[in-house]
Amino acid sequence: MTDRQRSARALAVIATALVLLAAGCAVGPDYVRPEMATDVPEVFVADTTAHRDSIPDLDRWWTAFGDEILDALVDEALAGNLDIQVAAARVLESRALLGGAKSDRWPTIEVGGTANRSKSSLASFGGAGSIYRNYFDARLTFKYEIDLWGRLARAEESARARFLQSEMNRRVVVQTLVADVVRTWLQVRELQCQLGLTLRTESNFRSTLATVEARYARGVVPALEVRLARQNLLNARATAPEQRRLLAESTRRLEILLGRYPAGRAADMSDEDMRRAIMPDPLPPVPSGLPSELLERRPDLMAAEAGLHANVADVGSAKARLYPTISLTADAGYVNGELEDWFQTSSNVWSLGANLFMPLINRGATKAQIEAAEARAQQAAAGYQQTVLYAFSEVENALDAERFQGESERVLVSSVHEARRSLELAEQRYRAGLDNLLSTLESQRRLFNAESALLSTQRNYRTARVNLILALGGPWDAGLAEPVLAESGGESQGAKE
Repeated sequence: MTDRQRSARALAVIATALVLLAAGCAVGPDYVRPEMATDVPEVFVADTTAHRDSIPDLDRWWTAFGDEILDALVDEALAGNLDIQVAAARVLESRALLGGAKSDRWPTIEVGGTANRSKSSLASFGGAGSIYRNYFDARLTFKYEIDLWGRLARAEESARARFLQSEMNRRVVVQTLVADVVRTWLQVRELQCQLGLTLRTESNFRSTLATVEARYARGVVPALEVRLARQNLLNARATAPEQRRLLAESTRRLEILLGRYPAGRAADMSDEDMRRAIMPDPLPPVPSGLPSELLERRPDLMAAEAGLHANVADVGSAKARLYPTISLTADAGYVNGELEDWFQTSSNVWSLGANLFMPLINRGATKAQIEAAEARAQQAAAGYQQTVLYAFSEVENALDAERFQGESERVLVSSVHEARRSLELAEQRYRAGLDNLLSTLESQRRLFNAESALLSTQRNYRTARVNLILALGGPWDAGLAEPVLAESGGESQGAKE
């Protein structure tokens, strides 16, 4: 047989191996999305509103608040937050691992060479002198594992799912970061408004004290009223330092989210700016009949499903280890003692080989690995369903908070109106000498409490909207995500053989 015939036969062997690879079947279960153990509704139960308005269809949903400062803060957080940088690095890591899993399914070709010159003495043979030998070797080596049982294919499938999982986890970090920035910004704004309210109330108490002192100097009112008015003023002054501390603390939390040094700078606003601070207007109401399929956009659910997919693929990869491993090798090159004769036909060398490995003694360990992989898949399936239930709970809670906080805000707006009217009437009666100062001081205190409660409720109402958008994975009118893991298809019945 000539070298040409031998080379043709070698190519035929390799081609046959590739055909076997294409016809190979992957052992183990194919992934399908598991059924929920608990029935879930088509619409959210807590969504009882009758409105049809919605916020604009924006990926940048926070811009609906109409605050340029907030927009700039979110942009800064997205650029400088360290948690996002960590999550992005994990995506790069999983992408590299996926590249490695892909490369394992392809042949490896290596080139190598050896150059050697040696000297041997003839003295051991009773002679004199030395012998010099040259050795030059250059080879091209081909190695390929035939993936008959799908071990490598399952490994790539698992790596691809984990790559998707890392990307979805990165999106979770981004969405959570944006929500945290908006919620903390709302808290900072509320504390600024609370401090502004305290400063305005303190100014009103100071004016009342001046009026009472003037009347006391004329002998119109007793000293008790002076004491009471002064105590109200001092109580208001005592409130401001604690509010400034809370404001600085909240600002530092915001600065950490932005990747800044936590200096608490928002607490350095002037008193006049504090007095002018207002809460942002509420967003349009939630439409009725939000479909539960909106949850399919949530990246944490996609990440949980991708993790389940990876664990199911790992079961197949573990099962494939029970079957023989077949590898092909090919080696070709030139060997000669002289470089000038290197490429002659007589210097040509080559070899073809096939290796088969079958686990025998360690099959018990392999079966234990399979059982462990199946247990991890079961854990991931239960964890995925638990994550879905938590997601529904978060949406239902956010919808309830949106509704009830909205009702509270509307009631407190009326309460503030009545408190202001009561204070006006009390002051009129006091100036007319028809009542003592206690009614005026009590009316001032009630107005302060009502306005303070309104500010807290306004923040909670707007925060409920942020929580709802986060729970839904984005604005409800931003569209549904495409199915993420639909490679295997099939019914929603979990992993099956």
